[in-house]
Amino acid sequence: MNFKTHANHLFTNKAYDQIYQQNHRPIIIADNLRNADNMGALIRLADNIGAQKLWFLGDESAVNASKLRRAAASSYKNIDWEFTSENELKNLVPGEYRRVALETSESATNIFKSELPAKCVLIVGNEVHGIRPEIMEQANLQVYIPIPGPTKSMNVSHAASVFLFEWLSRLL
Repeated sequence: MNFKTHANHLFTNKAYDQIYQQNHRPIIIADNLRNADNMGALIRLADNIGAQKLWFLGDESAVNASKLRRAAASSYKNIDWEFTSENELKNLVPGEYRRVALETSESATNIFKSELPAKCVLIVGNEVHGIRPEIMEQANLQVYIPIPGPTKSMNVSHAASVFLFEWLSRLL
C-alpha cells in the first residue's frame, strides 16, 4: 500500500479552490518584519491560503531579497504581495474588511473563542517588538493563540498559519 501521494493529486477532486467563489479572500499585513525567511514563509502561506493580497510594512531595501525569494519558493510569483507604507495602507484595504491583530495584548481574546470576520485582514508584527501601537489602533479585533507549553511565543509565520487555517476552517 502506498502511504504517500503528491499534494496536487490529493487535492485535485476536493474543490477547495472553489471556496472563494462564495467567500472573500483574506488580506495579510505584516508590520516591520526583519527576517527574510519569515517574509518568504508568509508569502508561501498567503499563496497556500489563497490570500487576496499580502502587504509588508517597512523598508524593502533592508531585506535580503534573494533569501526572501528562496524562502517563498514558487509562491514568490503566485501571490500578489508588495511593500507599502503605513500611510498608503490606509487607502488600500477595502473599507468593509475588518482588521484582526494577532498579538499578545491585554485587549486580545482567545482566537478559538473569538468571532472572526468573513472579510478579514490579518495583521502580524515584528519578530521582537510585535505590532506597532499605531497599527494596533487600526485593528477592529485583537486575538491571541493560547500556548500551553513553556515557550510562550511563536514564530510569526507559524502564528499566522494557525490563525489563517482556523479562519478557513470556519468557512468550510
